[in-house]
Amino acid sequence: MKKIIFILSIIVFTSQFLLGQSVPTVHSVGAMKDMGNTYDLKVWLDTLPQKSHVYGMGPYDRMKGEITVVDGIPFHASAFEEGKAVVAQSWDIRSPFFVYSQVPEWEAFDIKGPLNSVQEIQQKVAALAKEKGYDLKEPFAFRLAGEFDELTVHIVTPRNPEVEGYRPDVKSQKFISEKEKGQLIGFYSEQHQGIFTGSKSFVHVHFLRNDQTFMGHLDKITSGDRSFKIYLPQKNNRVKTGLRVNDTDFSKGRMGHIQNIDLDDLVKFHGHLCDGLVVGHLALQEALNELYPDGRIDRTNTRIVSQPSPCLTDAAIYITGGRYQFNTFYVSKDIDGLFTLQRMDTKKAVTVRMNKGVKPEKIDKLGALAVKGELPACDLDKLKKMEDDFTETLLSTDPGKNFTVTETVNFKWKPVLRNDFVKTDILNKDKSKCGENN
Repeated sequence: MKKIIFILSIIVFTSQFLLGQSVPTVHSVGAMKDMGNTYDLKVWLDTLPQKSHVYGMGPYDRMKGEITVVDGIPFHASAFEEGKAVVAQSWDIRSPFFVYSQVPEWEAFDIKGPLNSVQEIQQKVAALAKEKGYDLKEPFAFRLAGEFDELTVHIVTPRNPEVEGYRPDVKSQKFISEKEKGQLIGFYSEQHQGIFTGSKSFVHVHFLRNDQTFMGHLDKITSGDRSFKIYLPQKNNRVKTGLRVNDTDFSKGRMGHIQNIDLDDLVKFHGHLCDGLVVGHLALQEALNELYPDGRIDRTNTRIVSQPSPCLTDAAIYITGGRYQFNTFYVSKDIDGLFTLQRMDTKKAVTVRMNKGVKPEKIDKLGALAVKGELPACDLDKLKKMEDDFTETLLSTDPGKNFTVTETVNFKWKPVLRNDFVKTDILNKDKSKCGENN
């Protein structure tokens, strides 16, 4: 098993749910400005939770080259020899900082050249995005395809003698080429200078040749007056999530460490995205917004009772900070809802329930068979597809229509300890895949 340090910064800009046009979330791991002289590795790409339709970029290993992921295909380029670039594909690669986004659909727009600098690309992308109603305060991926008169592209090289490919006094190798056909893959952000864009830029741009034989970081460009295609992420009507929490600033510290937590953070904790996890996440945020109407959740002041589902209990523990050993969490089938939460300072308690008819009955019926081990392999795939569709429904409708939060009067905190609940999400872990012979 690989040991990883996965420092994930999820870009979240809201403390409550909003329905609106949003673009796929941009994630950043590590930061340019924090690489120092050691270029410590922050992520193994094969640990990314979702790989389909991923676009991303960063340095390859400890400055051994460049990484560009295009529609779920991970390219890495090195230039260990003068004038020679080598491009390969693998998820088994690492990076000291990395930015990525999962973009299943793009909107295509025609623009007219010239594009004679990276700055002009930034200006064209920003102007088009603003015109089309994108929020420039929200980071997004973009692509630009066409033929370019001349490109200057660099591939970084190792700076430490112990790293493969090191050459004294060579920090990167430049390549200048003419009449290139390919695409530029980039990220735009006005919030992440020094994180995944340069200190004086809002964009980070890589080039990939159409035949996939060359790739690197874009430095200069001359395009001529021809037309190009710019692709922006397709906007979706989805629930924007974000919970602002107030924690202590170190192990013996004071309150005041304000941070945002989101569904993507919870997925890492739980292990996978599923409908039950989304139910727990959305239900808890509805309940916590009721307990903390100012939008700042004090996790040191909250305790919770959860139904025993693996998804719901993980959501309860992660989002509220509740723990049995500190008398702030326990599990019970006797509560009339998904969760009951209480503020310890005011003693106010609320229970949150999923409304009747929200979840398709067939999911529960097939789920019960799966728990008994009676669901064939191909039917497991059907169940997953149904749960995935339900997840999309939850994330594209107003949570206020799916969940009801009511105050629980005279709530009594009666913690009980049980360790005999069934962990249903691992019961079929060894079952063969659909189409395989047992």
